[in-house]
Amino acid sequence: MAGFELLESRRLTGPNLFWDHPGVVIDVAVPDESDAAALGQLWEQEARLLLDAVGWDSQQTRVRSFRGGISLVLSAPVDALYAACEVNETALAAARDRFRTGAESSLPGQAAVEQLLSTIAEEANPPLLALKQAAEQRGVAFLSDDEVASVGLGTGSASWPVDALPGPSEVPWDEIHDIPVLVVTGTNGKTTTVRLLASIARAAGLVAGSTSTDGITVDGTLVDAGDWSGPGGARVVARDRRIEIVLLEAARGGLLRRGLGVTRASAAAVTNVAEDHMGEFGVSDLDELADVKLVVT
Repeated sequence: MAGFELLESRRLTGPNLFWDHPGVVIDVAVPDESDAAALGQLWEQEARLLLDAVGWDSQQTRVRSFRGGISLVLSAPVDALYAACEVNETALAAARDRFRTGAESSLPGQAAVEQLLSTIAEEANPPLLALKQAAEQRGVAFLSDDEVASVGLGTGSASWPVDALPGPSEVPWDEIHDIPVLVVTGTNGKTTTVRLLASIARAAGLVAGSTSTDGITVDGTLVDAGDWSGPGGARVVARDRRIEIVLLEAARGGLLRRGLGVTRASAAAVTNVAEDHMGEFGVSDLDELADVKLVVT
């Protein structure tokens, strides 16, 4: 589309820059500020029509402006985030066409709605939503990804493949509980702080599991080297039944791409905020970067 460029369309699986629940976002480069405002308004109208048409009338929309563009955000059920990306992209295409032609808004075409409904139905996982609701009712953590869903944390967790989930009545809830979770973010010092906290926890007699840009460590032993500072690493550690306390490094990239890997924490630390990796995912200045780091709050 002339003057606009779609930069990124992605799922948000955990608490994120926009809100504390799952959703999807499209980042669009729009050089002209007035064009960005107009496109955002048109997208909100088209997104609302599509959400109502597919039965997602309770889902939310949000437009976030950044220097040189906008982020277009939809909330969505956790078992339909890929389908939600298609809903979002369809709404953007309709908004783009209206921006170009000046046409009035109209109800989505039946064929487009049926295609989206089919995509949603293919991805839907009612047992996943039932397990999530049961965990929330009992006040324990629920984590899910493309392959695994779990309730509780660490020594109090239980995990299953997402295509073979138990019914809520089949879960041994008396064995399920959470453990302390500490999250560390910032521009510098994250890994060092996580290492220090892990050492303190071990000195206190606890089995500590930690993630960082160096890898995943359990009770002082490196079990998987590499950058595990995103939500994937957080879920791996949180599901390890040996672990009594979880210490997580939360890097900027993971926070922006997918959000946090956990939905609750006992404590969080922001070591500092300095200019770093500006211009990615709609973060162009220090204030916007600070907003990203403060997702951990």
